[in-house]
Amino acid sequence: MLRWNEKSHIEQIADFKVAKPEFVINWIGQAGFVFKTAEGAIVCLDPYYSNCLERYEGRSARRMWYNKFKITNFRPGLVLCSHDHLDHTDPETLPLLYAFSDAVFAGPPSSVEHMRRMRMSDERLQELQMGESYRFRDLAYTTVFADHTEDSMGFIFEIEGVKVYFTGDTSLNERLFEQAGMDVLIACVNGKYGNLTMEQALVLHKKVGSKLLIPMHYDLIPSNTVDIHRFVHLCEQEGINHLVMDVEQHYYFRKTGEQIEVRK
Repeated sequence: MLRWNEKSHIEQIADFKVAKPEFVINWIGQAGFVFKTAEGAIVCLDPYYSNCLERYEGRSARRMWYNKFKITNFRPGLVLCSHDHLDHTDPETLPLLYAFSDAVFAGPPSSVEHMRRMRMSDERLQELQMGESYRFRDLAYTTVFADHTEDSMGFIFEIEGVKVYFTGDTSLNERLFEQAGMDVLIACVNGKYGNLTMEQALVLHKKVGSKLLIPMHYDLIPSNTVDIHRFVHLCEQEGINHLVMDVEQHYYFRKTGEQIEVRK
């Protein structure tokens, strides 16, 4: 949740120390996350920093709040987009990241083609193939099925022995259940435009055996959000370990035995 009295950690992320076996996850709103590893890899997922949805969909898509950090001071090394929708492959955010960082931009073919239309150089673009594994410094990731657009994808990250499954936008599909043995599940919960409902996110959490469930894709667009307090209530009812993240705040993750420990 957004707490305006807390200072954003994003602009200073390069200076934050991360020691093995920990790594950082920071939620920047909607489906946007930033990871930082002990070796200094900074990876950004699906950043939506602009308000471009309102221009296409009207006032019901106007942002409820804006990010605190200055995008000109944020320099990830890798930017991943899960699919070619405006709040995931943002035509106003990505060119700014391209201009003010040396990041490589990667995603499915439709997202990469969209990036080319943003006048990004092929030297800094990487087209991802479904089911393939990739590495960026000490962070490994694999692209996995998502039931949304023609080439939508989710990502499974492996960092310090922890498997983090980021669903991207997706509906509930039996093919998602193939991702067994997950430690952390980051799942959409908005239940609109074909995405998982809160109840379906809990089903997926159980099916993939994750130890911690983190919700995303809520509390930013008025026409596309849910009451996250209901999500908390559902998790508490079913005894599901969950984390509702504050925006732009670092959370340090580590695996101890079979348990996932998180500190802020």
